[in-house]
Amino acid sequence: MLAAGMLDFPTALTLARLRGKLMYEAGLLKPGSMAAVLGLDEAKLQEACSEAGTWIANINSPGQIVISGEKAKIEKTCEIAKTKGAARCIPLQVSGAFHTPLMQPAADGMAKKIASLTLRPPSVPVIANMTAQPLSTVDAVKHELLDQLCHCVQWQKSVEFMAANGVDTFIEIGPGKVLTGLVRRIAKDAKTVNLSDMASIKALTA
Repeated sequence: MLAAGMLDFPTALTLARLRGKLMYEAGLLKPGSMAAVLGLDEAKLQEACSEAGTWIANINSPGQIVISGEKAKIEKTCEIAKTKGAARCIPLQVSGAFHTPLMQPAADGMAKKIASLTLRPPSVPVIANMTAQPLSTVDAVKHELLDQLCHCVQWQKSVEFMAANGVDTFIEIGPGKVLTGLVRRIAKDAKTVNLSDMASIKALTA
């Protein structure tokens, strides 16, 4: 949104802080956890989630999918997934079951804030986490901001869409290189840049 010119930096920072606060509070209200499942296809993992009562939360890259839900049910899902051929199931250190219906209280809180915002139309398409399709209107972006809190993030499809439509450079901003690594697995010919400190930012803009 910020890169697309829809709002200014202070507003974006306030929105991001509120989102984090509301998601944390939703995790306290409805505790949950997440786990990364490696080496199992989406269809088989969905079967495991349906059996245990959890959800697929993030489709990150080929062979890496994140599940989310109540802690005991996540453990059960991992057990079932291993019987279906999963190579590993890695618990994630998170404060809630993100991108599931358990985050509805956070979505409700965000809805009030988003309704009060005056946003400009995006200067470039914003790729939706949920559908991996471009959004070009204010209303579409507002809906995405709320819906993706409680639904699966289609990261792999998002990167595939951008790569197929001429995007050849991906810039990750922030500490760590998790997303950079995922992009390299999805779009092997793409250039990746990681901006984790002022030195790397100055090097990019020099």
